Amino acid sequence: MHIFTLLLILVGAWIGWRSFTRPNSSSLLVFKPRKRWALTLAQPMVDATGMTGFFDPDTTHFMDQAITTLRTPLLHQIGLRSNATDEEVRTHLNGTLERQWFRLDLHSLNATDEPQAAMAFACVRCAFLVRCAMLMNWIEPETGWRILLLNAQRAQDCFDGWEAFGRAFMLGRQQWVGAFRADSLGKAFNEASLSRLLAPGSGVWAAVAWQGLPALCPQQD
Repeated sequence: MHIFTLLLILVGAWIGWRSFTRPNSSSLLVFKPRKRWALTLAQPMVDATGMTGFFDPDTTHFMDQAITTLRTPLLHQIGLRSNATDEEVRTHLNGTLERQWFRLDLHSLNATDEPQAAMAFACVRCAFLVRCAMLMNWIEPETGWRILLLNAQRAQDCFDGWEAFGRAFMLGRQQWVGAFRADSLGKAFNEASLSRLLAPGSGVWAAVAWQGLPALCPQQD
C-alpha cells in the first residue's frame, strides 16, 4: 500500500474515533483554575469511560459516536426515558436542573447509606453529568458552569482533601451498586484507583490543591 494512502487511512480513523469536535484548534482559551478544579472532581468517571477532551476548553460538542454511546446512560441518570428527544431533555433540564441539581443521586438514599460517602459519589457524578449535558447541547454553558462551581464548592465544604474525598467516593459507589442501583458509566474504584490519582508527580488529583481558590468567588471567572 502506498505510504500516502496509508497515512490518509490512519488520519481518517483517528478523526472517526475522536469523541469530540474541536471547532478551533488554534484557540488560546483555557479553563480558569476554578473551572478546571470543578471538572477534576469527575476524574474517576472520565477514566472509566476513556474520554479524551473532557477537560479541553475547545471541546464544545460531542461527535456522533460519543452521543450514541453516552446518550442512554446520561438520560438514565437524569431520570428520563431512553427515547426522549433532545428538545424534551432541554425542556426538562431548563425547568429543573438549576433548582434541583443538588438532589441528583441523593433524593432516594437507603436508610443504611453512609451520607458523606453518598455525597462524594453524587459530587463526582454531578460534575460528569453536567459537563456532558453541556457537550450534548442540553444546557447552556453559563448554566452548566454555575452548577459545576456550586458542586465543587459543596465538595470543598464537605471534605478535607482529595484522599478523604476519594475514600468517600469509593464507599459511595460500593453502597450505590450494592443496592442494585445502576452506574453504567462508571467502573470499580478501589485502593489502586485512588492511589493512581493521588500518586505524587503523576496523579491527576495530586497535582491539584484541594484548598486553592474557592470554587465560588466574586471574581470574574
